Amino acid sequence: MDNIHFTDESVIGLIMQSILMMLIPIVLAIIWKIKTKESIIPMIIGAVTWLVFAIILKLAPAYLLVYADNPLAKTISGNVWLNALTAGVLAGVFEETGRFVAFKFVLKKYEARRTSITYGIGHGGFESIYTGFQVMSIAVMGIMFNNGMGDQLTANMDEAMKANAFAQLDQYTSFTIPECLLGVFERLPAIAVHISFSVLVFAAVREKKKFFLFPIAVLLHALFDFSIGFYSSGMISMWAMEMILFVFAVFIAFIASRIYKKLKA
Repeated sequence: MDNIHFTDESVIGLIMQSILMMLIPIVLAIIWKIKTKESIIPMIIGAVTWLVFAIILKLAPAYLLVYADNPLAKTISGNVWLNALTAGVLAGVFEETGRFVAFKFVLKKYEARRTSITYGIGHGGFESIYTGFQVMSIAVMGIMFNNGMGDQLTANMDEAMKANAFAQLDQYTSFTIPECLLGVFERLPAIAVHISFSVLVFAAVREKKKFFLFPIAVLLHALFDFSIGFYSSGMISMWAMEMILFVFAVFIAFIASRIYKKLKA
């Protein structure tokens, strides 16, 4: 296992993927700022909200339900569909609640509908940047393993941890550049749905009669993440999964655009 090796194409592809994942939201944020002259405060709040709700606050329940040494976690982690369902529900509940809290309490003075998009760019954009850093870390580990420095990464791991780490890394060792670029493409529908969900939750907060849009956002978000289970189960290819996510994103964006047009400018 210590002889794990990344192909040159995989390393190059992962580095390209990482850089593009981080550049896309930055470019999008700059274009939106130039076009609208909107304050970047909602964007910053969106980024912070994603970090707090999607990573920090979700950590404890995710650990208890999936990773802990208990019968429920073992059942969920051992079933690809239960695992996908749990991940989807947690993402939907925590991230949409985070959006609701942000619009209701932190951004309550920002009433223009543009705020929903600005916030969404920050929320989804920071996720893309965070994911890009993760991909870059995998590329760096690949370079280290290829140069005989793998022992430095696994020095403090027991055998079980090593086996798990190698199993996770092994799926990236032979990535092709098209596969890596597909990972970049996946960020586009992901950011689009984050902006769309932001519009839905913004409307739910600003207009009492549209509060129902909040649970709808939770449900759609959970369903969007759950759909990845089709790929994890081996039922469909990565390319097919990306097409499903793209169609899903277009559908949600269509709903969000209709709602956005009816909001106060």
